[in-house]
Amino acid sequence: QTFMNLSGDAVGRLVDYYQVGTEQLMIVVDDADLPLGQLRLRPSGSSGGHHGLESIENRLGSRIYARQKIGIGRVSSGEREIRNYVLGKFATDEKRVLDQVLDRAADQLEDWLQRGIQGAMNQFNGAVGAPLPKDSE
Repeated sequence: QTFMNLSGDAVGRLVDYYQVGTEQLMIVVDDADLPLGQLRLRPSGSSGGHHGLESIENRLGSRIYARQKIGIGRVSSGEREIRNYVLGKFATDEKRVLDQVLDRAADQLEDWLQRGIQGAMNQFNGAVGAPLPKDSE
């Protein structure tokens, strides 16, 4: 087991301590099934095989919580074990994309706090370098 696989323990304790509902949560995760630089914010959904999200779902007993997925891409299936890939180092060109997507991810989270999930999804979901809608300029 890794700490990621035990995410539900930490999230569950925070939910209990602060007495918040799952609708007030935002979980941010990496996603090897999304291309590097892609953002995907959703109000709910399945774990998609992400062990951290599975742990959270099991602990909370619900899939209804917002999640922001940050694409880290991966080489074609089977070439590298996913654990080694996720824990590995990014190449220099990948780091540049990652810096951009992390800035955009932070902006998306701020937008979520201000306007709610639908506005933040419409404004920011997609790939780094994709044009933002007109109202963001």
